[in-house]
Amino acid sequence: MKQQVVFQLVKKLWSTILAEKSSMREIFETLSNPFQLLFAAVEVGNFGFLSEILSAYPDLIRTKDNSTDQTIIHKAVMHRHASIFNLIHEIGSLKDTIVTMMDTEGNTLLHLAAKRAPPQRQLELVSGAAFQMCLELVWFKEVKKIMPPSLINYKNSAGKTASELFSEEHKELRKDAESWMKSTAENCMLIATVVATGAFAAAITVPGGVDHKGGKPNKLGKTSWFSVFTISDATAFISSATSILIFLSILLSRYAESDFYKSLPLKLICGLVALFCSITSMMVAFASAFFITYHQYASYLVPIFVSIFASLPAILFLILQFSLWSDIMHSTVWCRELFKPSKKMLYALEN
Repeated sequence: MKQQVVFQLVKKLWSTILAEKSSMREIFETLSNPFQLLFAAVEVGNFGFLSEILSAYPDLIRTKDNSTDQTIIHKAVMHRHASIFNLIHEIGSLKDTIVTMMDTEGNTLLHLAAKRAPPQRQLELVSGAAFQMCLELVWFKEVKKIMPPSLINYKNSAGKTASELFSEEHKELRKDAESWMKSTAENCMLIATVVATGAFAAAITVPGGVDHKGGKPNKLGKTSWFSVFTISDATAFISSATSILIFLSILLSRYAESDFYKSLPLKLICGLVALFCSITSMMVAFASAFFITYHQYASYLVPIFVSIFASLPAILFLILQFSLWSDIMHSTVWCRELFKPSKKMLYALEN
């Protein structure tokens, strides 16, 4: 309710300004003094304020910051506000003019996307250098889609193309991302190796022992839990071996900038899913082995009690790695949805 009242006040003040000011110059001077309201709103991502202002006077989209010659769209790219950047898709023919504008340093819109985002913007979205690198690549590629082909390789005042500027600005971030990804893959591969070792050992020493004469498991065909044990143990071994290979491929990657866009995050997702499946299957195999071994010698309550506690490692794995899962999903899936807006900034004002 408070936010709605604020925007109603903005709308009322703005309609008063439009009624009293007759020229574009007078309107822009009002917004520029004592400080530049439009660009201050863009820097903090105030979508509601800009929506009210620009819907009433769309021509303000073309105005430039006095100190940098940057438009609202340029500022939105610099500060990584996707909701405001999506305005570029609502302005029709003005889009062709905006994307060709350059700032005082000769930077195009793509050059601004190539610069490293302010730290506070990245920290708000995800943690981890690899996912920050992924987000930066997503922004660069999204801005590149709307650029005219003639400006993609345009050089700024420093004689650098947008791609060259991106590599220079993100050199340290790429190194940090490589180090983080290798460390994560090594630790996960170690866990997967332990699970694979345990699953292989369990397959050889089956619960209930083996008939020394025929070499046949003693409990085979006598209880349905033996089938559960066999399937879960095989699943644990296969999934852990799969995760080992996936994490190994991560360690052997080139770690080029383009690898952080899709390849490495998707490999990490697949590796973590396979690792989770192996841990879960290992716990199921452990619980079923308890039922096979002890159900004849004790109450069913003991194996059931043990089975319930056996689920804790899998649950803890999900809980403790939730932030990692969240960052992966945000950088690989959700962030791309930011550029497919469900709401428009500009709308027709009612009389």
